[in-house]
Amino acid sequence: MELKFILKENEMKEFYGIDKSNDISLFEYGLLVSKDENEDGSETHFIIYKIDDDSFGTGHISEREINGYVEGKEFMDKKDIKSFLSFVGMKKKAWLKENMVNKLHDLLSYWGVQNIMGTDYFPWTEYYIRQEYSYLFN
Repeated sequence: MELKFILKENEMKEFYGIDKSNDISLFEYGLLVSKDENEDGSETHFIIYKIDDDSFGTGHISEREINGYVEGKEFMDKKDIKSFLSFVGMKKKAWLKENMVNKLHDLLSYWGVQNIMGTDYFPWTEYYIRQEYSYLFN
């Protein structure tokens, strides 16, 4: 069974990542992000993230959810948060002011994709991404 991300007719999502190059952002740093606006006006992000060498997951996450990890609203306790902030070399207030992509990359780097994004039951391959989103890598 092939699962495709269906876009509105003639829609090409704009993606961005850690690096100016989408190719480097996804295939070296493991993350590409695209803003989505929900019907209620709230903002989430569609993300493509690297699971392993040739396996990529997809999902949606909001900046509020990302901040929730360091604000103690998720599974991290105070000791975990202190350790995480030490890992990224920042104070909590400064980290919360960082851009969304950097914060998400920090979380994925420290906790791993499984803990932040959960299990992806229909991972994509690099080949599939390069075919479906070829406009991103030109």
